[in-house]
Amino acid sequence: MDISQRLKLLNNSQKTVFKLKDLQDLWSDNVLNTKMSAKRMVGKKLLLKLAKNYYCLNKEYNIYELANLIISPSYVSFNSALFFKGVCFQAQNTISSVALFNYEKKIDNKIYKYFTMKKELFFNLEGIIVQNNISFACPERAILDSFYFGFLPNVDNEEKINFTFLKKISQFYPNSVKNKIKKIYGSKV
Repeated sequence: MDISQRLKLLNNSQKTVFKLKDLQDLWSDNVLNTKMSAKRMVGKKLLLKLAKNYYCLNKEYNIYELANLIISPSYVSFNSALFFKGVCFQAQNTISSVALFNYEKKIDNKIYKYFTMKKELFFNLEGIIVQNNISFACPERAILDSFYFGFLPNVDNEEKINFTFLKKISQFYPNSVKNKIKKIYGSKV
């Protein structure tokens, strides 16, 4: 397979970021050949290397997709998800996600940070949206996750919050989270 065929497979994949394993699977090649092909493509500026074993087609890659790629399974949450959905207006240099273990990695001047959640709550998919290669918390779940971890969510646009849904999915969270919701949002929930 030549470089143009490899590049075409990457473009057709609908992804913006790739692990070395993704390249190997897409190209149906062994690890050594995949590494050599990736290195050649980086040298010709057809592929960009973000970090060891992480690549993108260009600088316009999706940071949220990368967040899901670094740790899988995971989903983008907290203020990162609120910003993504237009509830919070403050952009941050840290992309925060929920996963099954704590982890932090810096790539391309952004920090990707992961927080551990109990398995039964993590695998409850209520309020998790999967769209365009990205898993993220809906605004209501991001708010609940924030309270669960002791963070105060940045809510600049309350109109984008479905308080009925917030109350519904809060039943899966501990009482401490439910109490914070009632204290902050009162009669809305």
